[in-house]
Amino acid sequence: MKKIIFPIALLLVGCPLSIFLYAYANGQPEYPESDIQTRLYSQILQEEREVIIHLPQHYDSTKSYPVMYVLDGSSQDKHLAQKNNILAAAGCAPETIIVGLPNVSSKGRQRDYTPPFMRTDIDEADSPMGEGDTFLTFMEKELFPMMEKNYATSGIRALAGNSRGGLLVLYSLLYKPHLFQGRLAFSPALWRDEHAICKQAAQLLPAAKGEESSFLFMSLGDEENTKMKAGFIDMMEVLERNASTHLVWQAEFTPKANHQSNADLSAAKAIRAWADFLTSEH
Repeated sequence: MKKIIFPIALLLVGCPLSIFLYAYANGQPEYPESDIQTRLYSQILQEEREVIIHLPQHYDSTKSYPVMYVLDGSSQDKHLAQKNNILAAAGCAPETIIVGLPNVSSKGRQRDYTPPFMRTDIDEADSPMGEGDTFLTFMEKELFPMMEKNYATSGIRALAGNSRGGLLVLYSLLYKPHLFQGRLAFSPALWRDEHAICKQAAQLLPAAKGEESSFLFMSLGDEENTKMKAGFIDMMEVLERNASTHLVWQAEFTPKANHQSNADLSAAKAIRAWADFLTSEH
């Protein structure tokens, strides 16, 4: 187990070239020609899903690449793909295929990103329970095979999510820890249903023995509200007490960041930490 909290000011230590490249990448078109926008009909979800595939800048089908699946695609995938390309060009991260998964609707987002033991809308007494377990099954049984059939993937996967998407990232660690070797949770909504996900983690993490090593990065803006901070601190304490040595984890508060800006401000740091984990494991 590993817990590190330090300022975002150290974001790009050792990668000075990335500062120049970041400014360059911000001027690129919304979706470069190398990006692929496609659709996949899911028998599991009983609906068609859009998939946005960001290939590395120098993609070579004879090589193999890790894949990062990004929730809230069309919102969160672009900046993560840009930052990964920047860091890869600077030698600070591996070239990675980034896959964005857009939401079908606001209700669909609530359904897909909420664990099955939590209500999708806390303000509605008859709100349905979440179906995050079904969404992860869709990824495992339909999305992963599609990517592995059509692209040069290495079998190494990461999952990134923001806010309620970050909640699903933590749930995936408990429900299907084998699916991803890396997890990036930005401003995860851990406060929901009176910290229900933290209570589940306290019960399930101690039993997760013998799993292969995996990495978890969590960040929260230091200007986010009290309930977000309370859930975040609760999960940190749960991880401190219960995470096995097979889980390497890192948590931090991002200076001068709020709920809207935290993912963008802490993403490069998260990618670098994930890259360091991969280097240590391989």
